[in-house]
Amino acid sequence: MNPRTRTLAATAVFAAMALSPAWTQDLYDYKKPRESQNWTTISLKTKAANGPDLALVLLIGDSITVRYAADVGTALKDKAYVSLLGTSKAVGDPALLDELKLVLRQNPYAVIHFNFGLHGDTADLRTGLADVIATLKHHAPKARLIWATTTPCQKKDDAPDTSVIEKNAAAAEHITKAGIPVDDLYSLVAKHPKKLWDGGGVHYTPEGAALQAAQVAQSIMPLLP
Repeated sequence: MNPRTRTLAATAVFAAMALSPAWTQDLYDYKKPRESQNWTTISLKTKAANGPDLALVLLIGDSITVRYAADVGTALKDKAYVSLLGTSKAVGDPALLDELKLVLRQNPYAVIHFNFGLHGDTADLRTGLADVIATLKHHAPKARLIWATTTPCQKKDDAPDTSVIEKNAAAAEHITKAGIPVDDLYSLVAKHPKKLWDGGGVHYTPEGAALQAAQVAQSIMPLLP
């Protein structure tokens, strides 16, 4: 092959690489189908110019966390800036780890209060939660971690939510091993004298969300610098 031919061939190869879609180069190797409606909510707060020098707190979880996040921010308004990463990604999904890294690398969080459980299954927690904990510790090495147990869904005849009970038990193995304190939101709801669910049986009334927010804020305050 003469020099001109080699140059033309190399140009063609580089052109093909440039035109190929970027996503074909780095697909997630995730074996399970994701939910049909996948979502992520990120709200990051930090010290404003000339604002008070407060600690940075991050709440991580699903739609339950999203619903009580604002009330937690209000409860800690004079003590911390509260950020939120809400996601439907299940533990074990490599995209979840990327979402965590994206948020963790933007602020030096003092406390991280996290939960995963409504999305995915028990096996996901058994095999994937260790990677989540490792990611949190690697990208936020100075943060104090708090695990929140998953809240139950309302069942017919007020039967126990055995699925969530199993998930919490599977998660507890990793949380105990890592020495992470627990905010038991499951017991707060399951043992409450009133039914706190809204009509859907998964999420909670404003009263229920406020009760959860109060307990979350209470669990965070002793860990603030």
